Amino acid sequence: MEFSAKAINTIADLYSKYGWKKGSGYTVLSLLAIAGGYYLFMEIKKANQNNLSKNRKQETKFASSCRMEENKAKTEEKIKIINAKKEATIEIKNLQHQQKMERDKAKTIPLFATNDMSKNKIESYREAVLNGTVDKTIERCLGYSWLKEGYDTGLVGPTDCGKTTFIMQLAISLARGECNNLLSQEWLETPPTPVIVFTLEQNYSEIQKYYGEIIDKTPLLEVYGNTKIYPSEIIEIIVIEKNKHKNKGIAVFIDNYTKLEELYGVKAMKEFSEKLEKLRLENSAPNKPITPLKVYHTKSDWKPTQPLTSDNVRGNKNNVYFTQNFLYFTYCKHSNEQRVLGFIKLKHGNKNIAYILEYANTKINQFCYVKEGNKNDIGIPPSEDNSKNDKQKRGRKSRYSLEEIKFLYKEIQSGAYTYKEVEEAYGISKDAIKKRIQRS
Repeated sequence: MEFSAKAINTIADLYSKYGWKKGSGYTVLSLLAIAGGYYLFMEIKKANQNNLSKNRKQETKFASSCRMEENKAKTEEKIKIINAKKEATIEIKNLQHQQKMERDKAKTIPLFATNDMSKNKIESYREAVLNGTVDKTIERCLGYSWLKEGYDTGLVGPTDCGKTTFIMQLAISLARGECNNLLSQEWLETPPTPVIVFTLEQNYSEIQKYYGEIIDKTPLLEVYGNTKIYPSEIIEIIVIEKNKHKNKGIAVFIDNYTKLEELYGVKAMKEFSEKLEKLRLENSAPNKPITPLKVYHTKSDWKPTQPLTSDNVRGNKNNVYFTQNFLYFTYCKHSNEQRVLGFIKLKHGNKNIAYILEYANTKINQFCYVKEGNKNDIGIPPSEDNSKNDKQKRGRKSRYSLEEIKFLYKEIQSGAYTYKEVEEAYGISKDAIKKRIQRS
């Protein structure tokens, strides 16, 4: 509107200044100039719009191209990963097939041997005697007649009956080469022997509290207490310790096999057992062998009044069948303080006898030999007089007094600690605390 008013005013001025004739000419020229300017303005505007549209199209095309390249790169990466997984799977299957072929080949015994077998000829007993290759080394025992050097030995017992106390006492005696409290009729002189103990049911706080002073003074005793130790790590530790004592035999106590199998499964334990047996066989030279002692729990359906057999051992039955000597350690029907040590399997000895042990009056819990017994001594002792309220606990002696348990329970109830924190620090479970409180 403003532009139109200015144009009209300009035309009026031209008419008034130059008259009608000249004014009309100038008016036509002015209108042409205005139309040309407007046309030029619209063309420039159109060109700018075209350029802007073209730039946007180029940007859109560039962005689309970038996205396509990015998607293409991602797709190629996914294809590479898929192909890599396929190749890995094929490689694993080929390796498994190859290993199976090797195992099958190893199991296959040729009916007719074409090679010269004179170097690998198997001797008969008569030939061995004639050739003087019979091993005349006298079989040696480690401390007691039931622990043969180089033999694979097992020990089974119910939960909380004192197996760990028994194992630690035996380990200390072997590592020191002396015995303060007998675990059977007699102690057979044994030089100090390197002993490795793997105790999965005790943490280092408990070990230090009860055995720290003894371990510090017994350089040949190594104790590993860790519920997270893997079977493969146990093998590695045994190899390392054996290399440290190349000119001596070593004893390896594993407390316990049942816990390991529950943590890592049957397959892992089968592989572990095979490796341990291979180590034992490879280190069977006289006076330099590996002597394993493996601890097991009884099955939950075993009754304490029944004699222990191989069927009562929790876990794979082959653990019993392929173990040379197998001991049991359980409750004695004569007293809460007594235990029965006997034999499920025993080579070169009378497996029908047993030994009655009882807690000794020592600073740390230990057992001592009382007398010879048999499987008829197994059972739960009769209840004490009613005046004593029958509050004595079966199994190992309590590590903490009732007053200490009550104090911990009070702290838990006040919120100062949790049951989990108390169990980690003191090794007392929630159920154990509640039972002690309920019985008090």
